[in-house]
Amino acid sequence: MTAEIAGLLAASDAAHDTRRARRTIGPAGIAGAVALAVVVLVTAAAPWLVGDPLEQDFLAILQPPSPTHLFGTDELGRDILTRVVHGGRSALVITVVPGLVASVAGLALAVLGALLGGAVDAIGGRLADVQLAVPTIVLAIVILSFVGNSFVPLVVVLVLGSWVLTFRVIRGHARAVVRQPYIEAARVAGAGRGAIAWRHLLPSVLPLFFVAFTLSASAILLLESSLGFLGLGIQPPQPDWGAMVAAGQARLSTAWWLAIFPGLALILTIVALQLLGDGLAERFGTGRAGTKGAPR
Repeated sequence: MTAEIAGLLAASDAAHDTRRARRTIGPAGIAGAVALAVVVLVTAAAPWLVGDPLEQDFLAILQPPSPTHLFGTDELGRDILTRVVHGGRSALVITVVPGLVASVAGLALAVLGALLGGAVDAIGGRLADVQLAVPTIVLAIVILSFVGNSFVPLVVVLVLGSWVLTFRVIRGHARAVVRQPYIEAARVAGAGRGAIAWRHLLPSVLPLFFVAFTLSASAILLLESSLGFLGLGIQPPQPDWGAMVAAGQARLSTAWWLAIFPGLALILTIVALQLLGDGLAERFGTGRAGTKGAPR
């Protein structure tokens, strides 16, 4: 009996390793990873690459792109390239922090529900249903209108709007895993819930976690930029891609660079995250099924 149980557990681990070794993230995933790495490196090196995003030059107001100002200047003479790069730093921070918190919360709730079942799993499912019933952008507008739009409330809103994606992606898979023969064999061998979660369940769902995190991060970035466009995100004069697009839309016919360049930066970053998520899904063989529930 002991040898049979050991064989089941070893076969499970070997199957996971073999499946993972056969896959790569593919050309699209590599392109997304490279583009995202460029965005991260450029924004991280912003203090050394560009100047002060708040510096004004009233002799260079609304200048079009030129060798002096590659992305042009705004109505206060501020360099658009500098503001786009520094806006990327804010965007990455406001994306990664809520993304990690929300993804870990969704992972924990899904794993606990799968292990404990019953009321715990039912409560998680009902919470997800309630979250999906309310458009995230509406929830964010209501909350930020009452409590203000400083950093902490903004992070809380983004977490509340994005945990459900990771939860929904992982929940079904985790519930299927705990019904596998090797999990039952581990229980018969005397393994506790903690050991089963650490030894078998978490390694099985971690690939889904990474896929869900990249997709959740892109949805969070889009939501944060939408809030910035509506004036509920990072407040001026600090640069924010959504707010810059909103400020430049009224001058599209005369000063197109005000909105186009921050908009392109936003699109590039979101597409890079999506491509990386697709590549990771291909690498781990998870597909995009079950990723519904992104912030809307």
